[in-house]
Amino acid sequence: MKAENQADKKVTVYAQHIPDDDFETDTYYPLVIVSLQKVKDAEEIETKPDASTATVSITFGVHGFEPDAWVDLLNIMEHVRQRLLTHRTIANLYRLVLPLEWETAEVQPYPFWFGYGTAVYSIAQPQEGFPAQFERIEEEYE
Repeated sequence: MKAENQADKKVTVYAQHIPDDDFETDTYYPLVIVSLQKVKDAEEIETKPDASTATVSITFGVHGFEPDAWVDLLNIMEHVRQRLLTHRTIANLYRLVLPLEWETAEVQPYPFWFGYGTAVYSIAQPQEGFPAQFERIEEEYE
């Protein structure tokens, strides 16, 4: 991929945010930022104990002065989309809930190009316990 003021480079994936550490030596682009946005637990009236979900935001960014630099953005987005759809379960625990959502901004901050994705995963919801169990849990975090 193309990179700002730098030789071509691989896509860098960041967890939650871009670290400031590399600002002087890295242009960041092309990049993917994967960040947890929210967790939603099942409502009381629901009967499924595993109905909690985690919403993950995926931000894609590329840099390019060429008129077709946006193609790099769509290329990265499509690769990630296909990978998520063919590998829907993470660590044998978290299952992707369809649909995935993908979008690009109509107005881009040229020469930067951004796209966004949202993935929702089903996650386990802890069940209400008894007070005796809480003491054991509290001990684990001391």
